[in-house]
Amino acid sequence: MYPDPQTKLEKFAGILDKLMLIVAGSVIATLIIEYGFYISDSVKRVIQQFNLIAIFYFVFFNLSKLVINPQPLSYLRKKWIEFILTFLIILQSIGFLLYFREPYTIDIKTLTRIYIASAQIYLTLDIGLKAIRYSQRLIQKSVHPARLLVISFMLLIFGGTLLLLLPKATYKGISIIDALFTATSAVCVTGLTVVDTGKYFTTFGQLIIMFLIQLGGLGIMTFTTFFMLLLSGGLGIKERLMLGEIFSERNLSKISSTVTRILFITFAIEAIGAIALYNFLPDSIFKNETEKIFCSIFHSISAFCNAGFSTFSNNLMDIKNNIPAILTIATLIILGGLGFIVLSESIEKPFLKMLRKIKFLRNKIPPQRVVFSLHSKLAISTTAILIIFGSLFFFILEFNNSLKAEPTLGKVAHAFFQAVTPRTAGFNTIDISKISITTTLFIMLLMWIGASPGSTGGGIKTTSFALIVLKIRSMIKGDERVEIFNKQISEESVSRAFASGLLSILLILTATFILTITEKKRQT
Repeated sequence: MYPDPQTKLEKFAGILDKLMLIVAGSVIATLIIEYGFYISDSVKRVIQQFNLIAIFYFVFFNLSKLVINPQPLSYLRKKWIEFILTFLIILQSIGFLLYFREPYTIDIKTLTRIYIASAQIYLTLDIGLKAIRYSQRLIQKSVHPARLLVISFMLLIFGGTLLLLLPKATYKGISIIDALFTATSAVCVTGLTVVDTGKYFTTFGQLIIMFLIQLGGLGIMTFTTFFMLLLSGGLGIKERLMLGEIFSERNLSKISSTVTRILFITFAIEAIGAIALYNFLPDSIFKNETEKIFCSIFHSISAFCNAGFSTFSNNLMDIKNNIPAILTIATLIILGGLGFIVLSESIEKPFLKMLRKIKFLRNKIPPQRVVFSLHSKLAISTTAILIIFGSLFFFILEFNNSLKAEPTLGKVAHAFFQAVTPRTAGFNTIDISKISITTTLFIMLLMWIGASPGSTGGGIKTTSFALIVLKIRSMIKGDERVEIFNKQISEESVSRAFASGLLSILLILTATFILTITEKKRQT
């Protein structure tokens, strides 16, 4: 009995998939070798030839899958990005062949480099699409959200560590423990560093750190969900239930728009911040224009994600007298620390309401009701109080100490900045080793509180701290209910705030106890 044609096609499709997996893995390896290692010209030529073969197999693979699929139009709609890439490759190949009719119009070496670079981009995108679809299958298998988040962060840290260990990532090499610490700090946006980011890492290494900060600050699941929406056009009920728990979104129908808004708001703010820093930073501290552009983008992402990484050797102390740049970074830290719910209600809705006044946009944009939720009111008010009183305390405590040599305007600016940055950002414009013990304890309190829920920052969160204070106040007054802005706070929310604060204190005490043991030699 002979196998039917459909069975043969399925076996052929399986062989194509396996070969594509091998090719994709090989492309990743060649990319790492080419951009991460110092290699000879002969090895580069071999890699280029392999990439040409890989790109043509990519075209053959997509066209073959389209032909053998019983529903080609449905398959084309589902894999539309891959076929756009395939079309571009074919178009580029036709242009490459037509080149030989006009051999003197362009340098052959330049054309070859462009063609090879395009091939690598195409294949890298294809690998990324396959990874995203694999993560979609994980969600469909009902993996617990907390476990999925932990796994994604662990994989990102592991991958970042390997990339930072590449020879081209540093000038003189780096130990495994230092690479692991740097990758972990970047992904978890802590701002702690064990080596000088500016002098130790090359531009390639700093680019890796910047991407780790961006992915870690927004969350891998945010990017994955966005591309899942882009690829499949929607989410199933299983995906919505899990992502609703991850993004703390009760209305499952809003998850798609929530993720899209998060990315749009983030990139818009980071772009504006980068442009502002580019205009405020002086040309004299950079070697060339490219370095200035990269530095502006790096610090904008690092500030908004509350990461605290800087390409300057002394963090921001080298530009401490540049008040506009310092205030720009402080603003980015505040915006990143407020959370996306607050940003949506305070920036997005008023902006859309303004756009509705334009006649041809009125029917395209739904009516916007600019009303702050209890969460936003609590987050904004707590943040404002912490910044105002933090600035005042720092100004008074350090007036004749670390701020003594600064002019009056500089003292105010640095006091403001140092009240903003401890709440998970980690930047500094003054020498932290010179501040008093009293100020250090106050900064530790700000670090413990951290940023607001749904933000790029950490800590127990401003809303949790506010609920703890409100509960203590109500207990002192003898009130059984906790109220704020004429609304009652549920006991469940108050209990979670106390649990979060207690667990964080226990974790800090445990870590401190361990450090007193491991750092005993340094004490002596």
